[in-house]
Amino acid sequence: MSNDVYIYRIDSTDTIISISDNWGGFADSNAWNSYQAPEEVVGRKLWDFIQDLETQQLYQELFKRVRAGVKSSVTIPFRCDSPVERRYLELQIEALPDEQIKITSTICRTEPRPYTSLLDTQIPRSSDIVTVCSMCKKLKISSEQWAELEEGLAHLRLFEADKVPQLSHGLCRSCFQVSMRELDGPSCSHS
Repeated sequence: MSNDVYIYRIDSTDTIISISDNWGGFADSNAWNSYQAPEEVVGRKLWDFIQDLETQQLYQELFKRVRAGVKSSVTIPFRCDSPVERRYLELQIEALPDEQIKITSTICRTEPRPYTSLLDTQIPRSSDIVTVCSMCKKLKISSEQWAELEEGLAHLRLFEADKVPQLSHGLCRSCFQVSMRELDGPSCSHS
C-alpha cells in the first residue's frame, strides 16, 4: 500500500473496525493533540473524530446512500492540511458486505506552506472561535465569504492576537454544492 493512501473500515453502526498500518504516522505528521494510537481508535464510533454537525450529516447521508445501493461508491475532494503543508486528497466511500463501509483517503498532491499557527494543535488557544471548512480548509470571514487560510487570517487580523482562536468546522457553500452534486449525480462504480 502506498504511503499516500489511508484506509479504514466502519461497520453498520459506524464503529471503526480497522485502519491501515500507516494511519498512525499520518496522524502524527498532522501533530494532532488528540493523537491516539491505532489500537485506541479501532472500536470507537467515527463520530468521536468528526465534531462538526454539518460534516457529520454529510457523511451520514453519503453512508446511507452507499449502503442502500443508490451509489456503489462516492468520491469527493477534501483537504487535510498540516501547519506546514497543504494536502489535497480524495475521499472514496465504498459499500462492503454487511453494511460495512471502506473509506479510502488518497493524497493527490501536497504543497509546502509557511508555518500556520492556526493549524498547530499544540499551541495555547484563546476563547475566540473561527470556522474552517471541513473539506477545503478555507476560513470563514463573514456569513457569506470564505477565504484561503492565510488570506482569512490577515483579513480577520488574527496574526495580531496574543493567542490563536479555537477552530470550529463547517462547510462552505462551494464544498456543500460539490458534495450534493456527488450525492445527486448518476450512480457510478469505481474499480
